[in-house]
Amino acid sequence: MTPCSFRRFTLASLVMAAAVIPAAAQDAPFQPARSLEAAEFPRWDVSGSIGFLSLKGSETKSSWADQELKAEYRFDLGRYWTTHLKTDVAVSTTNGWREYESVRLSGPGEPNAFAYDDINRRLTTIAPAVTWQFLENTFMHPYVSGGVKVGMLDEHRVRERSGFRAGTGTYQVEPLDERRLSVTARPFVAGGFKSYITRSVFARTEARAAFAQDGIRQLSVIAGVGVDF
Repeated sequence: MTPCSFRRFTLASLVMAAAVIPAAAQDAPFQPARSLEAAEFPRWDVSGSIGFLSLKGSETKSSWADQELKAEYRFDLGRYWTTHLKTDVAVSTTNGWREYESVRLSGPGEPNAFAYDDINRRLTTIAPAVTWQFLENTFMHPYVSGGVKVGMLDEHRVRERSGFRAGTGTYQVEPLDERRLSVTARPFVAGGFKSYITRSVFARTEARAAFAQDGIRQLSVIAGVGVDF
């Protein structure tokens, strides 16, 4: 190929390339820039947590303790309505605990009669709430919540048959085996943080206080993990 022919071939190639490249660019699908953020905010989140629950003795029907500390196990399900507003429901339970109670028996023919009950208790709560989550697309999301804790205190009371003497008489204490369920409703406020480990997996820490007319009756601190979806 002569130098003149080479120049003509090169010029023709450049003209063809200039015509083909724009056409190919028009035919190729648009490729948006990659983003670490989801295309839209998640609709749900779930989490599991463990922590500690401090209760006034009146909340547990305790006959001797002013304040009690229990382990708390909690499951949360939330529904997002906007990127900030969501509704939640939390279901939690404590460890069971056991205590003994001296019960005075009142009745004819039973002077100064006492029985001793073996009691097992456990507190389960259901807590619907409204949550406002601050900030967007950050590593840590602070939030506040408010709602009602509906507590169900399950009590299993057992009394053995026994006999005792009083004066010149002998008396029998009849056996007892019964379950009781006490229900309470306490308004609460809570605050915490969701700290994201990945785009959808997060760690949660929270403090929650429930109230009655005389002040704080329950105070819990929990930590756990969850996922948005």
